[in-house]
Amino acid sequence: MDRLDSNGLRQFILNQGALVETLIQLSDFRQYDMAESMLAACEEKQLRQLLTVSDRAFSPRLTYSLEKQWQRSQDVAYKAKKSSFVVLVGILNTWCAEGRRSAIRCVLGEMQEPDLAALVQQNNLDREVYSMLYEYMVRQ
Repeated sequence: MDRLDSNGLRQFILNQGALVETLIQLSDFRQYDMAESMLAACEEKQLRQLLTVSDRAFSPRLTYSLEKQWQRSQDVAYKAKKSSFVVLVGILNTWCAEGRRSAIRCVLGEMQEPDLAALVQQNNLDREVYSMLYEYMVRQ
């Protein structure tokens, strides 16, 4: 999904399935700092949707972080800190370096065509992640 940012440029927003899968994987690996970075990149609407699945999908620690981020998002001046795709690129690159290719494939499998196309455009994506990404683009 995409929208225009304050400069009139298209800004992509990660779909809910891929976002949930990323957070589940981060929680399973106990990579809470990266999970909190991803939550900080979420729009208010995304956080609200995550709250509906948090008790079934996330660990108590991640649910707590989500609730705190939700509270912050209620401030009138709240704005996501970074694009979720910028954060996701860092996570995927880290997982690739750690040998967590199955986690990468789980997230890519949840992504929709516009998300995959937006991810391909990210400049600093690891070459191995980039090649996996094309496997998923061909399937759709």
